[in-house]
Amino acid sequence: MPRIAIRVPDALFKQLQTEAEQRGFESASAFVRHAIQTELQHGESVVAQVEERIAGTMDRLAKEVRALHTAQLATFALVDSLVKMFLTCVPEPPNDALAPAKARAKRRYEKFLLSVAQGMCGESRGALKELSRVDS
Repeated sequence: MPRIAIRVPDALFKQLQTEAEQRGFESASAFVRHAIQTELQHGESVVAQVEERIAGTMDRLAKEVRALHTAQLATFALVDSLVKMFLTCVPEPPNDALAPAKARAKRRYEKFLLSVAQGMCGESRGALKELSRVDS
């Protein structure tokens, strides 16, 4: 049987001897041979398992991103349709009533944003409250 010689620090050698005794090996060398053999047999399978878990996670995240993208497109299409319908059906106020109408609309919009924020939770609620403080 060929020989391989390695040097290890004293602390590691003592630890190897202790582990070999506790696990029932003849010597520290037998324990090291067993550890090397186990690593060679199972080392690649561990890497493959980790790669499979990472690939599974990436697939799951990709599906979630696609679902969010689809929901975002649907939301945009809904808002676009509502705006087109609103602009078609609601006439503009006369010029002399435009300034008061804008002021009333701004107050109603601020109330609307606050009511939406009350129905939300978490970070989205805080972001919406911040948006409602911005002057347009």
